[in-house]
Amino acid sequence: MSIWLTAKECVSLPGLPKMEHNIRNRLDKAAGGDAELRKRRQGSKAFEYHIDCLPLAAQEEIKKRHFKSVLENAGCKSVDIPVKHNQTIKPRQELELMRQCPALLEREVSALTAKQKEVADARALLAAEVERLREAGLSRAGAVKYIAEGSRSGTLPLHIQAAADIANARKGSSRKGVGERSLQEWLTLYLSTFSGAERLALLAPGHLKARKPEQIKWLPDFLAHWRNLNGPSLQSAYTDFKEEWQRTYADQPAMIDACPSYDAVRRAMEKLPKRERARGRVSGSRALAYETYQKRDWSLMPVNGCWIADGKSLNMKVAHPIHGRPFTPELTLVIDGRTRFVTGWSLALSENMIAVADAYRYGMRLYGKPLFVYSDNGGGETNKALDADITGIFPRMGIEHPTSIPGRPQSRGIIERLNAVIPRAIALKYDTYNGLGADRENVRMTGRAIQSAINAQEKGKPLNSVQQRALTKLPSWQQLLDTIDEEVNKYNNLHQHSELPKRNGKHMTPASYRREVLETEGDEIEYLTDIELREMFMPEVTRVAQRGWIELMNNQYFSEELILVDGEEVRVAFDIHDPQSVIIRRMDGSYVCSAIWNGNKRAAIPVSHMDTAVEKRRQNRLKRVEQQRQEIEAEARPLLNADKYADFGSFIPADYTVKEEEPYFFLEADREEYLRKLAN
Repeated sequence: MSIWLTAKECVSLPGLPKMEHNIRNRLDKAAGGDAELRKRRQGSKAFEYHIDCLPLAAQEEIKKRHFKSVLENAGCKSVDIPVKHNQTIKPRQELELMRQCPALLEREVSALTAKQKEVADARALLAAEVERLREAGLSRAGAVKYIAEGSRSGTLPLHIQAAADIANARKGSSRKGVGERSLQEWLTLYLSTFSGAERLALLAPGHLKARKPEQIKWLPDFLAHWRNLNGPSLQSAYTDFKEEWQRTYADQPAMIDACPSYDAVRRAMEKLPKRERARGRVSGSRALAYETYQKRDWSLMPVNGCWIADGKSLNMKVAHPIHGRPFTPELTLVIDGRTRFVTGWSLALSENMIAVADAYRYGMRLYGKPLFVYSDNGGGETNKALDADITGIFPRMGIEHPTSIPGRPQSRGIIERLNAVIPRAIALKYDTYNGLGADRENVRMTGRAIQSAINAQEKGKPLNSVQQRALTKLPSWQQLLDTIDEEVNKYNNLHQHSELPKRNGKHMTPASYRREVLETEGDEIEYLTDIELREMFMPEVTRVAQRGWIELMNNQYFSEELILVDGEEVRVAFDIHDPQSVIIRRMDGSYVCSAIWNGNKRAAIPVSHMDTAVEKRRQNRLKRVEQQRQEIEAEARPLLNADKYADFGSFIPADYTVKEEEPYFFLEADREEYLRKLAN
């Protein structure tokens, strides 16, 4: 070992004098003028002496100091030191298989946990430090012994001591450091590998691997009971599974004892992915919620490129605009897919063509015409008045109307997420809210108090203080309209949408992003005038002209010009709010005339399409009420079928004459009348 020291550096070493000049004299005498033992230090006047000039005790102390400095200066990069690889390896077969099949090595490394990788890195670091000591002059056995003893005594540098504690991979505070045998084995593995992946695979400790779900043989039998659309609980499914197990293996006591416990089933189910746990228990859109989905890149779509619309029942009660009773209204929202800007909305008694058309007309009046409109397959969205090939509103405006696949609301995720924000914010502003989170008892008491106040008003009775307070909780139709307008404006101008780009570290609002896109990409939107809006949003139907007359919704319309198309099929455009006149066009779209309401055999006044829709809704509700009434009456009628009663004729004596069976009577007076007639 080539280590050189000056007399000053040998002060306090064992076996040498205390004073520096005495140490120098002692070393000069030991060197004896030999140039290989004594030389002048480069760049200094001092002489330095070889370590062989020192006593044995001093040499051992110098070696300890030297090895310690080598370890301290090694740093954390010692793992990357190039080493001479020994081709003789202990786990030869495993390493050869990994080198022949790289996929096997990748699988082994991928299966390692973070803790296993940390232990493997610590063991590699210790092996690299052993090699560093060997380069410094120690033998392999000496270097291994030095690090092993130092790890147990705690005299190693901090980073090496920490690696030794991690490499141990044992639990318990008393188990510190590493043993010589283990370190020798790690060194052998370290020298036999060529890459970091191989070292991770061979130096990582093994651990007890839990069984994968597909390795549990009885799990499919349990899943047959678990996968039920009725949604049984885990305990209920386990009870059925256990009963079937006992029936199946009734003649095999060993298998009866091998039936898994409830806790074993619970642990196995926790290992299953969420989708596998839900498989067979949900269907339709709920099952699709567990599948992957595809995101649409709306940045490629221009402003007003595609509008998405949908209706949502508000979770609240509002005063009906006609009779004032509390009911649940329907809110229809229209949003622009590119900017997430709410363009149109309408409030109606239910989702129908009128509500949807009003929402689109409101949006187009303020923000122009879209290229596409996308919606579900609801009755209001796919009405013939909107989509008919010739007479529909969208075809006449040149707007394409694709619809989503039935049962897949995920395809309209934008409007579905919006329906969870604006309608809820609106309903929460009122005391009649009855949605998620509302106290059930308060909802019931509030609804009962409001109904009591409404009933008292209809009967002309004075309202007490409780009824008066209850009526103040029921919002009017106009109050709800004002709130909707406020929430939509707040959403467009203040809501920082997470799907929109960021500016100054904050997401943009739909209104600001819409303005930015129009400024950068240009405004190529087609805006409609009031006359165009009125003409375009007038629904059309086909009718046959009959000697100057056209019949529409029980109304008769007349014009002299209709005689020009007598007997021909024509297109009749009508305003859903104004029944006084209709516009007649030929099937090619050319204008014929405007027909005026003039006489009606079925009604004294013309009936608008809105009135017709209201009347139809009233008739449907009365029909449902009539069905409920018939069901209630059916429950009150007893079953008087004599064939279902037992025959007790065998108990009658033979000489007894059986009388004619007396019919059943609901009233005693009917029975007395029957007996009088029988006596006569």
